[in-house]
Amino acid sequence: MKRLTLSLLIVVVSAVIGLGWGIDQWYNDQEPSTEDASLIAYKTVGRELAILLDQQGVQIEWDNWLAFSTMHPQIIPYGEFPLPQNLQKNFEKGEALLLESGDQLSLNYYLASQDQVLSLTLPDELRQDSPGWLNWLLTFLFYGGVILVVLIWLYPLLRRLSLLRRTAQEFGAGNLQARIASDKNSYISSIELEFNRMAQRIEQLIADNKLLSRGLSHDLRTPLARLRFGLDVLGEAELPSMQQQQLAHLNRDLAAMESLVEALLNYARMDQAQIAFSPRELILSDFVRRLQQEFYIDQVELGIDDVAEKISVSVDPDYLAMLIHNLVQNALHYGKGVVRVSIALAVNSLILKVEDNGSGIPESERQKVLQPFYRSSQLQSTEDRRGYGLGLAVVERIVQWHSAQLTLGQSPSLGGLEVSVTFPVPSAR
Repeated sequence: MKRLTLSLLIVVVSAVIGLGWGIDQWYNDQEPSTEDASLIAYKTVGRELAILLDQQGVQIEWDNWLAFSTMHPQIIPYGEFPLPQNLQKNFEKGEALLLESGDQLSLNYYLASQDQVLSLTLPDELRQDSPGWLNWLLTFLFYGGVILVVLIWLYPLLRRLSLLRRTAQEFGAGNLQARIASDKNSYISSIELEFNRMAQRIEQLIADNKLLSRGLSHDLRTPLARLRFGLDVLGEAELPSMQQQQLAHLNRDLAAMESLVEALLNYARMDQAQIAFSPRELILSDFVRRLQQEFYIDQVELGIDDVAEKISVSVDPDYLAMLIHNLVQNALHYGKGVVRVSIALAVNSLILKVEDNGSGIPESERQKVLQPFYRSSQLQSTEDRRGYGLGLAVVERIVQWHSAQLTLGQSPSLGGLEVSVTFPVPSAR
């Protein structure tokens, strides 16, 4: 970043100084090399007058001259006539000095013997103002040139940033081998290097996760199956009642362990499942109505707005069904008997809502419950409703695949949890 900042500073300063100097030189080169004939005549008259006053000591009746002269001659003490150091030398040698102050143009001569300055005011017709269009043109050239130089400097940076964005999108879409080709001349080479390192670490973590899943599938299921077989054999034996109770506890704990392992493996497969993600257009209201009639005809209330009846969205039917099943089963499991599914049309979006009349989820925990294996504090004390905290995590993953938006809130009508999934709908529909 230091290199980027220093490079930008050098480019801007160089552009301002270089363009300012170049335009100034060009403007000076465009100035006419020969002076106006009238100005030359005035300089000649002024020089002769200065000689008369200085070398020959001729006295002039200033009052009489001022009565008819339009040049308003003035004698100014040299000490009251400050000049820059670079002009003093030539001026003291007798060279005429043409000065412009405000709206007045004056011709000045140094009277060496009297250490005074003869100043003559020239007519306004001799003023050589730059035309207004030229001032605007030079201003445009200066600022336009600075912008052009900065844009030329920015082009390689924007190109590398665009490459970084495309690579990040490709990596996020599932191509874990996506990397940025290194370029030592890049302004953001350090950022590109860190991105490649991060991508490598993520790829390794996912590979380890897949390896763990395969290991769990074999190394855990096999001993669990052996335990199940051994407990089944013991269950057929004639055991005292105390041992039968202990055996029942072991069977229950083993069933919970098998369920946990199965849930863990199913969630771990979600990373690989995105490869088979195949969205297509379907009418959401028809799809939800069919699920409700096939699985939840007497358990779930269904409400669909008339304007949302024939609106289609781009979804994968299999994963959309998984999403709806998870939300509805959570609502049935943690609610108090009332579950409502509704579909409404909003601006450029279609909203699917699942509500229940349960205890809901505190606002402080609504983002946490989307994380795997997190359970709300209100549910942890309920032994018969103990889950593994994967339902909403799976829903969140599927929502991301559909480029949709998941929102958790409190149902205004039922009082329990309200889960909203907002699917994007193009405005052209």
